[in-house]
Order: sequence, then structure tokens, then C-alpha cells
Amino acid sequence: MARDPLVTLARLRRLAVSEAKRDLAEALLAEDEALTRAAAAEAALTAEAETTEPGAYAAWLPRGLAVAQAEATRAAAARRATERRRIALADARAAERAVEILAARQAAEAARAEDRLAQARLDEAAQSIRRFRSEGGRRR
Repeated sequence: MARDPLVTLARLRRLAVSEAKRDLAEALLAEDEALTRAAAAEAALTAEAETTEPGAYAAWLPRGLAVAQAEATRAAAARRATERRRIALADARAAERAVEILAARQAAEAARAEDRLAQARLDEAAQSIRRFRSEGGRRR
């Protein structure tokens, strides 16, 4: 028996949703790590100011600001990547739902076709009985 292409497509869509979920989970983890590093770099600026003598702090400050800026940039990039993964998951779910709707419509149409066939058989049987009775119950 031939495989229903819609069943295959539905399976592929489920796999795409699973993959998109994994990608989003990875992106969320990467974003969390990037935000943690950015917060640590910001905290280091304050901590150095409080614990280091002013001359050493002045010498360290450009490097500390550069690190804080780089981490903030990475955190922003991770945030954008997470948003892209969210959109990809939404798209994958929409595609999966579209296949489900199509399959439901196809099943409903098949059920209607079967109902029409059953009704046609009943109509044919009824017509046969009417012919039989109109001919006085004689068989041909």
C-alpha cells in the first residue's frame, strides 16, 4: 500500500517543531550565559572602582569598559538570536498546524465521499425494490 504523503509531511513537520524547540532551548541558554557575563563585566567595573587605588583603576578602566561593552554586544546578539529562534518555532508550529488542518479536511472529505457512496447504494437498492414491486414481483 502506498504511503500517504500527508502523513509523511506531518511527521516532517513534527520533527521540524522538535528541532526548533531544541534550537530555542540552546539559544535561551546561550542568552542566559551572555547576560550573566555582561552583568559580571558591569559588576567588575564597580568592584574595581571600590577596591583598587585610583591610579590603577584609571589604567584598568579602558580595558574594563571594552570588556563590558563587548559582553553587552554579545548579550544583545544572543537576545536577537533567541528572538529569531522563537520566530522559527512559531513558523514551524504554524506549518505543523496547517498540515493538521489539511489532513482533517482530507479526512472529512473522504468521510463525505463514503457517505455519498453508501447513500447511492441505498438509493440503488430502493430503486431495485421499487422496480421489482412494479413488475408484480417477477424476477427477470
